[in-house]
Amino acid sequence: MAGVSELESALQMEPAAFQAVYSAEKPKRDDENLIFFCQMGKRGLQATQLAQGLGYTGARNYAGAYREWFQKEG
Repeated sequence: MAGVSELESALQMEPAAFQAVYSAEKPKRDDENLIFFCQMGKRGLQATQLAQGLGYTGARNYAGAYREWFQKEG
């Protein structure tokens, strides 16, 4: 999906435009689990806070970040 720098504009796109750009359905504001993560944790938290500020009530941050996820999967 989008990087933090383009997340705000992405979440404000019309659904059809979002689909065309990202080849995925645009999340709904009331989706229960919209999970953000990054490699270390800081950008994932920023993305979560930005999405929550735009009304995405189910936005969550995976606090362990990509490194933790990768270690658990390996």
